[in-house]
Amino acid sequence: MIPAVAQTLAKILAGGTSLISTEQIDFNHPSWRKNAEPGLNLYCYDLRANSQVQQLERQVESSQNPGQLPATLVNSATIWFDVSFLVSAWDYTALGEQRLLSEALMLLLQHRCLNEELLACELQGYGHLSLTVSTAHSPDTAALWSALGVPLRPALYVTVTIPITLPDTLVNSELYLQGGVLDSDPLKARL
Repeated sequence: MIPAVAQTLAKILAGGTSLISTEQIDFNHPSWRKNAEPGLNLYCYDLRANSQVQQLERQVESSQNPGQLPATLVNSATIWFDVSFLVSAWDYTALGEQRLLSEALMLLLQHRCLNEELLACELQGYGHLSLTVSTAHSPDTAALWSALGVPLRPALYVTVTIPITLPDTLVNSELYLQGGVLDSDPLKARL
């Protein structure tokens, strides 16, 4: 599913910026590039369970079963995750990089929800997917870049909330959610 998100973002970015094709988008670690050709770097740096979507699903399930107490049991075979990408630009000049990053920002801000027709096949069938764009990463932007071992540079932080469907063997198991962590132990999943 993660490659499908990267492909979806690359297709959107290549179709609406001055980039000619998705081949000008690099998915590797955002280290210094030997090739100074203009392009974008789309690096997946974080993946975590989205407890807000899980909570919303539980509320919907409990409202469909009036008279029952809200449960912490996750009945759905689908678990939602936030996949975060670091988007940086490369060009011959700093102004060229800023122009390309500005184009990417303007384009991504138009897609607060990724419509089904924009999504890679693996992501279709779940409705629109949420996309958020930020120019600052919390808690500390400099710490992220330092952890990557790369000098600080302008970037966008893009998060897409995606579904992960469990295989049938796990669907029959009871899974409990606490603070974005799934566990089979109901004692660990108290509200």
